[in-house]
Amino acid sequence: MSAGKLPPYSVLMSVYAKDRPEYLDAAIASMAEQTVPFRDMVVVCDGPLTDGLDAVLSEWGRELGERMIVHHLSENGGLGAALAAGMPLCHCDVVARMDADDMSRPGRCELLLEKMAAEGLDLIGGAIEEFDREPGDMGSVREVPLLQADIEKGLKRRNPFNHMSVMFDRHMVEGAGGYQPFPWMEDYWLWARMIAIGCRCANVPDIVVDVRTGDGMYSRRSNMAYLRSQINFFSALRRIGLIDRADLARAIAERAAATILPPSLVRTVYNRLLRGQVQ
Repeated sequence: MSAGKLPPYSVLMSVYAKDRPEYLDAAIASMAEQTVPFRDMVVVCDGPLTDGLDAVLSEWGRELGERMIVHHLSENGGLGAALAAGMPLCHCDVVARMDADDMSRPGRCELLLEKMAAEGLDLIGGAIEEFDREPGDMGSVREVPLLQADIEKGLKRRNPFNHMSVMFDRHMVEGAGGYQPFPWMEDYWLWARMIAIGCRCANVPDIVVDVRTGDGMYSRRSNMAYLRSQINFFSALRRIGLIDRADLARAIAERAAATILPPSLVRTVYNRLLRGQVQ
């Protein structure tokens, strides 16, 4: 399928004061350099930003013109609230998510759009490769289930999509209630509600985004607030019928165990169980 026959798409991104200007610049650049250009990019400022972040947005505003839409929120309300505020500003039915500190690979959107259009999908994502200082320096890949049946089965234990990799049909997202506040779980909760109402979904095996990571990602899994959010999340899955009592008990036990482990050991466990190594 030629790029000219692919559906147009919007990009939806949130940025907040603790993001780094150079990372934001690289993230926007990676979307501006896609082999299939976006129709518009919506950047939601989740509360007041630093002068450096504002400068990056101003520079890209001059570069992209009307294709760049910057929406300011007066206070920091979290990722779910920011993305919910940005969705109505996207002009296209297909929306690509992007984080303010990651880098999409050049063919990401073309690859996902082709599969999305060919198979009539509502939600699609791909694999990511994590890095510390520069792409490829860790050799750590987070793979995801590819087929609908495997996604629905995998949903019972872990997030079956890499949020920063996905593209979705905004009407399906809106039909499921859109992004909602749910600390650390906004995307996982959205996918669950979409699947519960019949979302057609898949992942590609290809690595489509390079993702910044670090020890902070593993430290949060030793945080009691994170554990409480996880318990609330899996309890919600039980209420909407996506998991049973045994699934709930197993999920809570696994996450409680991660909470009491030191972050260094949590990192080792996650890398061995959930990540693959680049060959």
